[in-house]
Amino acid sequence: GGVDLGDPVTVSQKAIGISSHSGIPSALASRGDRVHVIWGEATEPDADAPGVPAYVATYDRARGRWLGDPVCVGYGPPANDVHNTPSLVIDSEGYLHTLTGTHGSPFAYARSRAPDTAHEGFTEPVLVEEGLRSTYIGLVCGPDDTLHLVFRTWTEDGEYHPVSHYANLGYKRRQKGGDWEPMRRLAVAPFTEY
Repeated sequence: GGVDLGDPVTVSQKAIGISSHSGIPSALASRGDRVHVIWGEATEPDADAPGVPAYVATYDRARGRWLGDPVCVGYGPPANDVHNTPSLVIDSEGYLHTLTGTHGSPFAYARSRAPDTAHEGFTEPVLVEEGLRSTYIGLVCGPDDTLHLVFRTWTEDGEYHPVSHYANLGYKRRQKGGDWEPMRRLAVAPFTEY
């Protein structure tokens, strides 16, 4: 006779928004009673922030509460840019995998230190590839725990357009326990610039 969604749960009063018009970043993942949420926050305009801070927290539906304070997993440059929506996925063992959102810089990757919680900490963030001018995360975890990432990246290599920079649809993957492989180009824009 109906669907009971329960009461709303406040995540943040400073969330910068979700850039779902491109890339479709995953803002949450769940397993069992635990829901893991990632978001970017606005900072004071005059603050010297290195980018949009990406926070992760775990909510326990059975207990009806957050399991701890939000954990910062990195910064996506530049600050206060809604394009910098971070992304989160969960693997078959319950580990959380995060990417900071960026608007023209490399994404930074971090993994939870314990399964099924954001509150035991994360690995130090590492860039998925130096020099990538990336934005619009599309991240999924495959059944074999391989992470698949698609995104827009700007290139000035002259391979397809010798006069100016151009957009590419890039693809990267990280097999379980491995490192991020170099970017592969899936598609190239037919024209230069925007």
